[in-house]
Parts: sequence; structure tokens; C-alpha cells
Amino acid sequence: MMFSLGASKIASVRRFADAVGAASRWLASVQGRRWLLRGLLAYAVVGFCVWIRRPGDFEGYLIAGNLVLSGRHIYLDAPAGVNTWPPFFSLLSVPLALLAAPTPYLARGFWLLLNFACLLLVLRMIARLVYDRELSLRAETPGLSLVAPELLVPLLLCDRYVSGNFDHLQANIVLFALALGGLYLQATRREVVGSIALGCAAAVKVMAVLFIPYFVYRRRWRAAAYTAAAAAAFSLSPILIFGWERFWNYLAAWRAALAVGWGVGKMNQSVFAMWDRFIGHGLPAFTGSGINDIPASGNPLVTVAVAGTAIVVGALSLWACRNQSSDRWSDLAEWSIVSIAGTLFGPVSWKAYLVVLLLPITLLFAAWRSPGIDARTRRALGTVLLASFFMGGLTSPGFIGKALAGTLEMAAFPTLSGLLVLGGCLLLRAHLGGQARTRGAWRP
Repeated sequence: MMFSLGASKIASVRRFADAVGAASRWLASVQGRRWLLRGLLAYAVVGFCVWIRRPGDFEGYLIAGNLVLSGRHIYLDAPAGVNTWPPFFSLLSVPLALLAAPTPYLARGFWLLLNFACLLLVLRMIARLVYDRELSLRAETPGLSLVAPELLVPLLLCDRYVSGNFDHLQANIVLFALALGGLYLQATRREVVGSIALGCAAAVKVMAVLFIPYFVYRRRWRAAAYTAAAAAAFSLSPILIFGWERFWNYLAAWRAALAVGWGVGKMNQSVFAMWDRFIGHGLPAFTGSGINDIPASGNPLVTVAVAGTAIVVGALSLWACRNQSSDRWSDLAEWSIVSIAGTLFGPVSWKAYLVVLLLPITLLFAAWRSPGIDARTRRALGTVLLASFFMGGLTSPGFIGKALAGTLEMAAFPTLSGLLVLGGCLLLRAHLGGQARTRGAWRP
């Protein structure tokens, strides 16, 4: 009886495995890819109809743009906590405010379409950078289809962060496209144009500024100088509109707005917020269903913990990147390390900021599938991908409910997920640094 029960279970497992295999083969077929593309299109259309009805963070962009148009103070006349962006961003919001004049739906629709276009641009660059293949929106293509596992799996692993930008109409996909585009242009010998794009991204959000010391470390003096000059030029450009006196007044008001801070509740997934919850406020990792409004504690031990974490990450990065390499994947691993560090080690990091994980997760997934990576490293990278997905991707209200998702966010699961991916990039970079062969030269 026990033998027959065991045989029955084995047969069930085999049937399940056969069904999964059959489904995988069908999805890999041309017909399966066509249905996947239709499914993605349907998801985008339905999502567009839902997202366009939400004001989200986009409402703040319109407020900033309208304040510029009306000549009012872009910080003091804005509702408290709304305009925390530099003066340059308020100028960029003016065209959006003009579009919203007839109806806000026109501006939101434009913004959503722009984000879709930037997401496709990001995926196109990633396809060329990681796989040296062209992105295609067709099921049958000599290039790399959007629904091929090489791109679709990483996109699904990062869906929470990608969808979060559409849910709240945020700017992170646009900025990611600008920063990655700048790096791509620099790497393909269009250094001036690439530095301008990267400097523009840094002028809007300071996270991209971290690439300047990275260029200095790699002795890429021109890239560092051009990017710094572009960031400074874009940051100071509002002087042309506001004049010197008003610009410096705005700059002081912006710094005052930043000094107020964003709090360290569950929505803030920066390393600083994580340590402030654990050390500064002494909150247990798993605290109820999560708390949003928690002010910064001011405990100096938090600064020590953040600095210690940064030192560890910095030391590991210097060790992993100690060997100069012309391998394309090595460069991508380094870009990923800088991007994740810039995202997580600022005073605030909303979950949508982690859309930058799209590049490193695609890279780690490609390395995990690569026959050129030894079995031990592949197992480690696979573990990183799986663990980071369960800690970040699945801790979503849509999967596990709002209460449990809040509890896991209080425990900084998205933060730890990002740090795990950073660790995977360090491991891959160290492994590639020990290899003599070159994966391929950069090309336009």
C-alpha cells in the first residue's frame, strides 16, 4: 500500500513535469510567442486605461510646472512636501503643465506613452549590451524578441518596480533610460553626447552623480569632466529663466525642503531608512502591517551603521573590480554596482527607484544561463536571482495581501533584495576579472 502510494505520487510529479515541459515548449514556439506578445499588449492597454485615471506623483510635477508658469515661488507656494526636486526639474515640468491645461488626462496620457517608449528603449539597449542582439517586437525574428526568455524573465522579476512607476506615474523609467543611454553612448565612443545625457539625469536626481567618481576611479578623465560639466550646466540653467537672485533663493528653499526629510517608514527602502527603523527607533523587523509616517530618529548610531555598510560595499567593490577588463559584461556589472549603490544609499529610496535592477538582473540571468560560467558560480547567481525575487518581487500586496506586504517592507525586504543583486554583480565581476578571454568589444 505504501509502495503504491509512493508510485502514485511519483507518477503525479512526472505528469506535472511533463505538463510544464509541454507548456514551456509551446511558449518557446512562434505561436506561443505571438500569444505572449498579445498578452503583453493587452496588459499595457488595460494598464494605460487604469493608470491614466490616477494623479499619482505626476500631480506634483504639474503643480511645480504651474508655479513656474504663474511666477509664484516653486517651493514656498507648493503644498508641504510636494516639491522636493531641484529647480531644474520644475522647469522640465512646464511642458507637462501646458499639456494639462485643457485636461490632465492629456498630460497623463503623454507621460504614460513616454514611459512605455523609454521602457522599450531601455530593453533595446539591454538587449544590445548584454546579448549583442537587436530587440524585436515580432514573434518570428532573427533578433531578440521581447517575449524571449532572455528579456521576458528579467522583466517579470522586476515587474514590481517597473509597474510601480506606472502605478504612481513616476519619472524613474525616464531617468533610467537617460542614464543608461548616456553610459551606452559613452561606451560606443559618443562620449560628449553620452555625458550630456548622463549629466542631465544627474541634474534631476543626484543618484547618477555617483558615476562621476566611478569614471575617476577608472581613469576616464574626459567622461568624468564632461559629465560633471553637463550636470553643473543643467543644474544652473534655471538662472537663465529665474535670474541669479531668485535662483539662489530657490536653491536655499530646495535644500530646506530636503532637510525636512521623507521619514523612514515602510515606503522608504533606503539603507538609511532600514537602519533607522532597526537601530534608531528600535523597531522589530516584523512590525505589524507596517507604518508609513516615522520621522528620522537622529540617532548617530544610524549614521555609523550606514557608513559601515557603505564601507563594506565599497571595499568589496574595489576588490571585485581590481582587475581592468575589456569584457563587456565586466563593464555592465560595474555599471550595475554603481546604479544600485546610488539608488539604495541615498536618504530616500522608494520601491519604484529599483527599476534600475532591470540591467543587473538581466545580466545575472544571462550569466546564469551561460555555459562559459562555472557551475558553482552559476548556482550562486541562480540563488541570488531567486532569493531577490522572493524578497522584493513577491512581497507585493497583489500577491500576499496589504498587511503582510507592509510587514515585509518594514523588515526592509526590498532593500535587502537590492543588496543581494548588488552582491551577485560583485560575484560576477570578480569571476569575470579572473578570466582572460574577452566577451566582445563595444560597437554602436
